[in-house]
Amino acid sequence: MSSLLKGGRLGAANKNVINFISSFEDDRRIARSTILINEAHVIALTKAHVIPRNKARKILKSLRQLEGQRIPKRELEDVHVFIEESVIKDTGPNIGGLLNLGKSRNDQVTTAIRMVLREEILELSSNLLSLVSTMLRLAEKHTETVFPGYTHLQPAQPISFAHYLVANVDSLLRNSHRIMEAYSRINCSPMGAAALAGTSFRLNRNLIASLLGFNGLMEISLDAVGSRDFVLETLCVCALIASDMSRIAQDLILYGSVEAGLITLPDEFASTSSIMPQKKNPDSLELVRAKCARITGNLSGASTVLHGLPSGYNLDFQEITPLCWQSIDELKSCLHIMTELIPRIEVDKEIAVRQYLEFTAATEIANVLVREEGIQFRLAHHVVGSAVRSALQQSKTLKGFSRKDWEGHLHRRIKARTISLMARALDLKAHLLTYQTKGSPNPREMRNAILRRKRECTALQEERSKLHRSIRKSLHALSTVISKI
Repeated sequence: MSSLLKGGRLGAANKNVINFISSFEDDRRIARSTILINEAHVIALTKAHVIPRNKARKILKSLRQLEGQRIPKRELEDVHVFIEESVIKDTGPNIGGLLNLGKSRNDQVTTAIRMVLREEILELSSNLLSLVSTMLRLAEKHTETVFPGYTHLQPAQPISFAHYLVANVDSLLRNSHRIMEAYSRINCSPMGAAALAGTSFRLNRNLIASLLGFNGLMEISLDAVGSRDFVLETLCVCALIASDMSRIAQDLILYGSVEAGLITLPDEFASTSSIMPQKKNPDSLELVRAKCARITGNLSGASTVLHGLPSGYNLDFQEITPLCWQSIDELKSCLHIMTELIPRIEVDKEIAVRQYLEFTAATEIANVLVREEGIQFRLAHHVVGSAVRSALQQSKTLKGFSRKDWEGHLHRRIKARTISLMARALDLKAHLLTYQTKGSPNPREMRNAILRRKRECTALQEERSKLHRSIRKSLHALSTVISKI
């Protein structure tokens, strides 16, 4: 136990207990932010005339020196007491002993977590948008590349590979917006809440928040120190991104299998077997899938830790922060791999002529019968369904159906124009042009959709850069104030 906390309420400390409750190693990630918090707090104490300027100057000088030092391995509870011990050792107890006046580890730790977390999620946003941009560039090359769309893992309707990519881009972009929304709630300062009830010193909480780059306050002191919903929200966003990434990884594994053969995965992201020389295993994608599962597990674990806790600060909080860092780190590594892998994918150019995929034109053939023959859709559905069954039983394709065959299923004569339009629907490349609705795989619609999303991606990047500059500007202001003191 730190010498700062000995000799008061408690007697001798058990070394095993200190090691058990210590967060020192995990605190390394928030060490610099904790030093900055102490600096802003000392400035507030000085402006409130609680600490004389000459003493504040010595404390701030000591803290500035700590910023550039490596945090050593110590048998202490946390980095907060290490910083306080270091300042007292450097300036003496009469000066350094003023450092913790009007604040607690409770408001300090949650503030430090928020400061690091806002930087981390801005970087996460940048990584996510890099993947989105990569997918959009690939989509631009494949607006006319026929690809099967699936439901229930069965070929359903013809789409384009661009349509598949942009569909996944949209889910990732929604998560980009979620990151920005979470940022607005993360970037609120708890400092000044102290242990849970604030302090009797007239500290300017808004000043501290401004110097540390926060946009506002966690106003009510009990909520400020006793809530970790911002960590859960971050874990939720991470889990949503992980869910999308896991789905994409699984799709690519399936599409790249020998049986499907829809795409070819790049060799440099695969491995071979130690015994079977013919193997090409999609190891990178499998690990993306597994790591994303762990991210989802971290959300579940953190939710369970927080469930049923009483109000106020509890040391249980200490257990969920590492889960947050782990999820963000794992997610960044997955995004990096996917951003490098996806542009190297090669799509089979002969998908459009695969005979078994011509049945995916069945819906449009039914639509043609409704429009041209004036029948109700349910009858058209029945007619085309029976034609497909007949074709499968005879090992035929729908392209091999004659006008007489179709009339046999409809039980009436069919116009020559209807037969012509049905044949066009069976040409899967031409089929893409039949789609008329917004957001469909029609190449013209997809080109417009890609352009809109590129603009959205640029706007999100600009917003992220603006937030990052705002943080840098505030911390520069902190340095300026320190230099004047």
